[in-house]
Amino acid sequence: MGIVSRRQAESWIESGRVAVNGEKITEFGVKIDPTKDKVAIDGRLIQDTAPPKVYWLLHKPDKTIVSEKAQDDRQTIYQLPSLAKVGFRVFSVGRLDYRSEGLLLISTDGELVHRLTHPKYKIPRHYYVLIAGKLTSQQESEMRSGIALEDGPVKRVELKYAHGQSLGKDKGSWYFISVYEGRNRLVRRLFEHFDHKVVRLVRYGFGELRLPEDLPPGEYRQLTADQIRYLKSKVGLKGENNEVSDKEKWQ
Repeated sequence: MGIVSRRQAESWIESGRVAVNGEKITEFGVKIDPTKDKVAIDGRLIQDTAPPKVYWLLHKPDKTIVSEKAQDDRQTIYQLPSLAKVGFRVFSVGRLDYRSEGLLLISTDGELVHRLTHPKYKIPRHYYVLIAGKLTSQQESEMRSGIALEDGPVKRVELKYAHGQSLGKDKGSWYFISVYEGRNRLVRRLFEHFDHKVVRLVRYGFGELRLPEDLPPGEYRQLTADQIRYLKSKVGLKGENNEVSDKEKWQ
């Protein structure tokens, strides 16, 4: 549990000072379940120092990386003022690259994070994308029907043209796009496949969750109980109640 060194712990065990569930142990290698077993030293119960389970939605700002170590002086999300003061480690559900922004789920629940990241559950990621130029009708059709990238085919894409935007001398186009896997730079590579540069990329949704309009970049918000149950239900984890309230709206 990180209380003393291994040598000190062995000394305490040999001298009969350690008890598990009320029974003294004198042999090494006894396995315990920290979530169920009670460990005491000299009759004093040792409390588990594991961090609390938190389920947060972070508004990842532009020009940050989802990494614990800075790269080429680029700021990481863990250096954001809101996360730098957190006294325990949180894990991200997948990644958003340096120039991508928007909804990023972070949690201390390792099992949930692992499952939400696993491709077999096919949870949709929703993005709002600005590109230079505009896709042709044929290109839009090809993207929806599935295209092959260097690391394999992308079989399911939902795409909708939103509106145009001036990019100085050139014109750009905004699209809504949803993908069902978390491959590295997938959305950017889909548009680059047709020689269109992505100018801005914002993830606004993960499954039924939406990025709150009033959540500033760099800040996070605790998920509601319904949102947590929803995420667990999508990956086969049992909760108190896996039913999602019909009236719950995540905007």
